[in-house]
Amino acid sequence: MKKIYLIMLVAASAMMVAACGSNSGNNGGGTENEEQQEVAKEEGTWFCETPGTVLTYRQTGTANDIFKYNIVGSNTEGNKKTITFNVVIESIKGVAQQPVGCDVWTEDGYFHTNANAMMGQYGPAFSVKGHGPVIPEDPKIGEDLGDSKIVIEALGTTGTFHNVRFTGQEEIETEAGKFKCWVLEYDYTSEVNFIMNIKQAGTCKMWMKKGIGVVKNVLNGEDGNPTLVQELVKIE
Repeated sequence: MKKIYLIMLVAASAMMVAACGSNSGNNGGGTENEEQQEVAKEEGTWFCETPGTVLTYRQTGTANDIFKYNIVGSNTEGNKKTITFNVVIESIKGVAQQPVGCDVWTEDGYFHTNANAMMGQYGPAFSVKGHGPVIPEDPKIGEDLGDSKIVIEALGTTGTFHNVRFTGQEEIETEAGKFKCWVLEYDYTSEVNFIMNIKQAGTCKMWMKKGIGVVKNVLNGEDGNPTLVQELVKIE
């Protein structure tokens, strides 16, 4: 139960830890303002668009697992671009491990994710209503991006994300390489009324790169200590 809940929270908030190797690496020096402008001018959206790319992420903490994302395709209709991909979660065996189709899209200057699809491998009973944070394609440091909420009625679970904002840029290194990223942070509160009432609160910090997506995601508890860490470990 706790594992499903935590995966739901990560999926709806970070939504799609994915990367494209061709966009990795350090862009070099320059002043802080020049670096901010350089990142802001990068093309693409907050996700990988290269069909056939397989991205592997390791999740550690309260729930340990391996996630694999296979980019299937990209389609543009009008001002909306949709990227489709399959998800496999290593711990789910048997018939349930069949890839589940998911999508993300960019429209009217904002990046969106399909929270409901991310729960697909846990069965249709775990359908998600609402959405996680909607992220601007042209980020501005400190801008309030508004609150959002997701609900899984079958589990009596509600997650609320607030104080969502980009706080700056940082270079980060994972097993997949070095990435010059924007940093997205927010606070979360959650409540589970399934068998017993469980309430939690904390913060989330994500390192994101245009044309890549989330490189690393750290979920912290109320005491400020990490409870869940998810990061890119391989690009194939």
